Parts: sequence; structure tokens; C-alpha cells
Amino acid sequence: MASVPAVRYRRIAGELRKLREAKGMSAEEVVAGVGGINLVKLSRYENARVQLKPEVVRALLDFYGCDEELKEVLVEILKEKRRPGWVAGYDQLNPLYTDLIRLEETAVGNKSYQVSFIPGLFQTRAYAHAIISMGVIKTPSVEERVEVRLARQSVLTRSENPLKVWAVIHESALSMSAADGVMADQLDKLIHLSRYPNVKIQIMPTVAPPNPGMTGPFALLEFRQRDLDLVLLSGMLSSNWVEDPDHVDIYRTAFDEIIATALDLDQSLSLIAQKRDQLK
Repeated sequence: MASVPAVRYRRIAGELRKLREAKGMSAEEVVAGVGGINLVKLSRYENARVQLKPEVVRALLDFYGCDEELKEVLVEILKEKRRPGWVAGYDQLNPLYTDLIRLEETAVGNKSYQVSFIPGLFQTRAYAHAIISMGVIKTPSVEERVEVRLARQSVLTRSENPLKVWAVIHESALSMSAADGVMADQLDKLIHLSRYPNVKIQIMPTVAPPNPGMTGPFALLEFRQRDLDLVLLSGMLSSNWVEDPDHVDIYRTAFDEIIATALDLDQSLSLIAQKRDQLK
């Protein structure tokens, strides 16, 4: 069965604590007003140290007078754990990557900046295989990871609310040395994807002035409730989530500066096509 990403548990727990504090309520007042919960359990709920049950979370949200939209979003996230997920069949994946896949299924937007590689949501099979195979950290099954990466791309074409993806890619990523045809096919796919109504692709030119993208790649996941947005920072040995709303807003501002510095959509498409023509 699918599970709620750990990062989501922490955010929901944080919302419960924030709502209680915003109401000026003590833990004792909440326990007295909400049935089936004690001080220990409330503390564990607010610190994500136990499994969060939808019915208990709903009771707390009702008690705090939470608005209906936020309540619906939080409870729906918890109910996700009861639904089978396709990624559950791949037990060798990094847990954080599994979280990313699960989160993208409920996200409305993905804004990312990539320096060295084409974003995973845009990769062809051959390109993904080349990138995963070159990893310094070897995994048991390259083919399995390739299959997962390709399956993950279904969020771009899902029937209801396809994920809106806005990616800024550094120009250097368009010129990766690869086997014959690999990069050409990858650039063809970028050109094809740029026609999707839910996809925007911009290129950061090599000669661009200083900008926030120089600090490294990141991905901003956007949800129906802005306070639940997350940022993923990826590194060679480890990756981590940025969860604090104030810190997420810093990356939101950074992305706005990045897209303002990058080539516009038409210029970016022209550059991709130019790079593709050079591979003929």
C-alpha cells in the first residue's frame, strides 16, 4: 500500500500546532474539547511521532475552526496512504525519491532549475539510462530506475489537472556528450514537450549575468494550499526538503529572478532547435 511521504506528515503536524497556537489554546484546552485524545497523543500528533489518523486530524481541524479548503487538502493527503500506488512495487528506490513521486501525484505545479542535466520529467529512455548509469553511487538495477523515471512522467499527461511544469535548464545541459543519437532525441523531446499547454521551458544562457541559479539546482513543488509548498534540494550524496514556508518563499522569489534572467520561451525554443541542428 502507498504511504504518506514523511515530509507531508511533518507539514501536517506543523499545521496542527500552528492552528492551535493561532487560536491561543493550550494543549489542555484542546484535550478537554476534543474527544479521544490526551496530552501525550496531542504532542505526538503535533510532532509527527505517530501515524496521523484522518478522523483525529479532522476533529482537531474542526475544533480549531480551520477553513474548509485547507481541511479538505490535509485530510485528503492522509487518505492517500490507503490507496495503492504504482511506485510501491519498486522497493529499492531512495525513500526521498519515492516521496517526490508521491507528492507530484497531488501537486499542481513543479518549478525547477537544472544546471547539468535535463529534468527527469523530460528525459528520454536513452538519456535517462545514460545519466543513471554514470552515477558514482551504483544501484542494483539501472533498468528499474529508468522505468520508474519514465513512469513518473505520466503526471504531465494525466486526465485531471496535469502537472504544470516550468523548468529552467542551463545551456550547458543541452550539450552533454553522449552516444550517437541520444542527445539529438533528447532535444527533440524538449521541442515536443514545449508545445504542451502545461509545460514551459526556458534556457539559462552560458553568458547570463549573476543570478540565484548559481547556487545550484532545486525544484519547487506547488500544491492547492500555498502553505504546503515544498522545495527539493538534490546533491550527489544526499537530498533534502525545505519545508519552512518562509524558506520556501525565498526559493519562490529566486525562481522568479531566474526566469527573468533566462531566455524567454521563444528564444529558448530557438536555442534548443539550434543545438539540435548542430547534431545532424
